[in-house]
Amino acid sequence: MNTSYNPQMFSVSSTEDDPIEALVRRGAKVMLHAALEQEVNEYLERARHQRSENESEFRGYRNGHAPERKISVGSGTIKIRTPRVSDVPEGQEQFESRIVKPYQRRSLSLLQLFPKLFIEGLATRDFEPALRCLMGEAAALSPSTISRLNAGFKAQYEDWTRSSLASVPIVYVWVDGISIKAGIADERACLLVVIGADVSGTKHLLAMAEGYRESKESWLEVLRRLKARGMTEPALAIGDGGLGFWAAAGEVWRQTKQQRCWVHKMSNVLDKLPHKERGEAAKSLRAIYLSPTREEAKSKALSLAKSWRGIYDRAAECLGDELDRMLTFFDFPSEHHKHLRTTNAIESVFASVRLRTNAMKRLRSSRSAVYLIFQIVKRAEKSLQRLSHAEKLRYLTLPSHLSNQTVLAA
Repeated sequence: MNTSYNPQMFSVSSTEDDPIEALVRRGAKVMLHAALEQEVNEYLERARHQRSENESEFRGYRNGHAPERKISVGSGTIKIRTPRVSDVPEGQEQFESRIVKPYQRRSLSLLQLFPKLFIEGLATRDFEPALRCLMGEAAALSPSTISRLNAGFKAQYEDWTRSSLASVPIVYVWVDGISIKAGIADERACLLVVIGADVSGTKHLLAMAEGYRESKESWLEVLRRLKARGMTEPALAIGDGGLGFWAAAGEVWRQTKQQRCWVHKMSNVLDKLPHKERGEAAKSLRAIYLSPTREEAKSKALSLAKSWRGIYDRAAECLGDELDRMLTFFDFPSEHHKHLRTTNAIESVFASVRLRTNAMKRLRSSRSAVYLIFQIVKRAEKSLQRLSHAEKLRYLTLPSHLSNQTVLAA
């Protein structure tokens, strides 16, 4: 190949084109053509215009090139013509380029880029104009290209739901039902989410599935699937006041202790107070769960509820409801209390999910929403905060029928 500089070879196609990008695309085209020709040389075991020395070694003839097609690469879109081979002897494998596959219209790196951009926040309607700015007006893009992303997301989600959890001893789990806009009109879907922390303090997304209004039946299906995947019964489950989960947990995780979320509890209590009282009430509620001991926390809660009786009876009743389950976190290391009082482990992840889904306005269906949100959450999972003082986990025990009262090893 002649590699001497030729100004015409690298000429810019238009005055508006970036000369650097034009150079890169032209260079990529020259190098790709050279690589394709070399592939044919290796297949035929001879260079162009070279004869086979032995007729028994004949492997076929060059037969021109396939019609020109466009290939989108990282630097833009280039036009190429792939070489063809004819008269291949019977029994010999037909020539097929390993560099450019039949009907391929973009590089593998771009195929991997599409779902990443989708997860990062580029809405479907923005995909084509944004990528055309990157790859040029000739880029091989279409709405179906974006639609096919969901098929790949579905396969990854289904593989994950079948993965084993037997080797991941889970100590704490946070559960919640997340409402999202999906489907037609004003329909909303509910995602049942479980995030767990293992004995090293690392958090994992364990389950995410469609649910019907956080019903007991929906949660039972989620928890039974986790059990079937080999998940150990956790020492503590943290969730809001949804009765569906707690009813299901009582059947599947019989020895798991239960902690109600203080953020949800505070919201419920404050909702039953007039606006003028909410500021001071919020301070008093925080003082309860920030108490150094269970006894002090319980005393403050009972005292506050008593001060409201006869004036704000509904708030007093709400505060006293299931108070013991609000204070279960005191059974665990004090260094972990900030992690165990709320379902923030889930809420923090879904804050970024909502930013992404809000930009899309409405997802087409709850099922496709599961696949997309799974991708977003798995990406966020890598940055989940590890439990503070994870070494304290070695002093905890899993429920006896699973651990035989053995101490968790770090």
